Amino acid sequence: MIKKIITPVNTIFFFWGLVLVTFSESYPQYTRYYLYASILVILPIMIFNLIKQRKEDKQNRTTNFESSILRMLILAGLLGIMYFITKQNYL
Repeated sequence: MIKKIITPVNTIFFFWGLVLVTFSESYPQYTRYYLYASILVILPIMIFNLIKQRKEDKQNRTTNFESSILRMLILAGLLGIMYFITKQNYL
């Protein structure tokens, strides 16, 4: 049970978040650039993982790739909704 929770990827994301909190407290003016760098680092990893899942789905005839894409679309929709809810006009 504990081996499924503590994986190298989860550990990396945990420390990435700790660095984000520390960085935003120490240097708040650079937090945006840290988040931009996070996107640039995570996108290639995500694309590589999706390619790997697609190859595995073709070999084993599973639906992991399809469920991953659907989860990402749902999350993108939720992020879009949250953006428009919290959008503020500074006029």
